[in-house]
Amino acid sequence: MNVLTRRLAWLVLPLAAAPAALEAQACLGFSGRGFLSGSGAVWRESSEDITGLGGAAGFDLGLVAATGHYVKFSGADEFDQEFDFEDARASVGLKLPLPVPSVCPLVTVGVGGVLSRNFDDLPYKSETVYGVGVAVGQRFGAPGSGLAIIPSATLSIENYSVDRLYDDIVEGDREFSPVIRGGVTVEIGSIHVRPYVVFTTADDSYLIAGAQLGVTF
Repeated sequence: MNVLTRRLAWLVLPLAAAPAALEAQACLGFSGRGFLSGSGAVWRESSEDITGLGGAAGFDLGLVAATGHYVKFSGADEFDQEFDFEDARASVGLKLPLPVPSVCPLVTVGVGGVLSRNFDDLPYKSETVYGVGVAVGQRFGAPGSGLAIIPSATLSIENYSVDRLYDDIVEGDREFSPVIRGGVTVEIGSIHVRPYVVFTTADDSYLIAGAQLGVTF
């Protein structure tokens, strides 16, 4: 290798590595080493809307990308009795060696609201949720520009707790359901905003719509 070739290699290699490094976590909707954010959301099950507040975080851990979120939903029943329950997830994805798009098989564990709440005489509660899936995302934006747009989506199979009422007897069960999570992160410098939606078909299907606002580092 002559001197000119070596000099060109030193120039090109960092430029080639930078987009790949930024793309690595795009499967889970962020770039850089990580992020911290607050969030607000609305949980809609059947005809009922329940609001929630919480936060989220994500970290780059070498070969893996990890995210987590916590949202506490609160509401009142038809008798104006207040209740709350939690929705929290931790997801860890293995970053596949693909330049574009970013693809990560992942596992998820956490707690979520019990489904089939079509009766009003029992309190809302949260039970363990776990699942496996794949996340896909892509970062759009030139390195160093200060602006990036990262659409990403996750398709997973999760195991939920389901309560059903039979002749005044409540029976608990667990049910597997496909779950779709998707959002678009807009990073402006170190600030980011991410509107997102979550949908599952488990029993009485529910939809969560929310947004995160925070810092990327």
